[in-house]
Amino acid sequence: MTDEQGSPRRPFIRSYDAPTTPLPKVSPEELRRLAFPERQPPPRRSFGDIPMRIVYVVCAVSIGLAVVVFVHALRADDQPPGTVEVQRAAQATPSAPASPTASPSPSATPITLPRVPASRSMTVFPGSGTTIASLVTDEKSGISYAKFAAPWRSVKPDPFQFRQKAGEAIIASGPLPGADPGPLRDQADYRKVATRAARWTLRYQPEGSTLRWTASQPVRYGNGWLLGYRVTYQVEGEKRTSEAIVALVETGRNKPAMLFASVPGTKPELHHDLNMLVWTLRPL
Repeated sequence: MTDEQGSPRRPFIRSYDAPTTPLPKVSPEELRRLAFPERQPPPRRSFGDIPMRIVYVVCAVSIGLAVVVFVHALRADDQPPGTVEVQRAAQATPSAPASPTASPSPSATPITLPRVPASRSMTVFPGSGTTIASLVTDEKSGISYAKFAAPWRSVKPDPFQFRQKAGEAIIASGPLPGADPGPLRDQADYRKVATRAARWTLRYQPEGSTLRWTASQPVRYGNGWLLGYRVTYQVEGEKRTSEAIVALVETGRNKPAMLFASVPGTKPELHHDLNMLVWTLRPL
């Protein structure tokens, strides 16, 4: 067939009859992976990737800390924190407690005590303690407190005004030893003077003892301050302890009154008597 000009006529091709390339089939998993690609974790760095400068700094700091700890361990003693060694008078007999029957001599060297806690409640010792026979009325000192039955017994009081003993355990009272401390205005003043009294009582503890505070609180009745301490010492190579209290009580007299008691660890049944002394102590 020809057209009007005599040229051969080209066949007419419809678009829907034209050859097409089929679309590739894509699964739902592939579509999801294309829409939400997975993030690859950053590559891990090995020890060899760390700059040597950082390695040198870390090693130097570690060695420095190790040296400081080692030196501190060499210099540190084996005493618990807050303890000091009690140095008694040179006249005292070594390895034996000073005899409470004689007036003790002043210490040859000053005694350094641990820092006194601003507040520390006294431990309530287990047990029922000794039966209270009556009350001690210390007229000269101006205080009263419990007087115990056996095994406690009254003994010659010097240098105190009143004293009880049960073996090595002792309870004693009297005016504050030494000079008049002057007017005491607040609890800090009472605590300071009570510390002075506690230092004085160390002459009744074994030489070479270490001291640790166990109580620091106001007295139960009136104005004053209570200190408790524990001393640790050696007897024939065996470690022993004693519990002690020192109470300072304002009485309105020239000097405050002092109550001192000490019970060795070999008599734990008497430890509760220390609590009873504190609970019954009061000014006259």
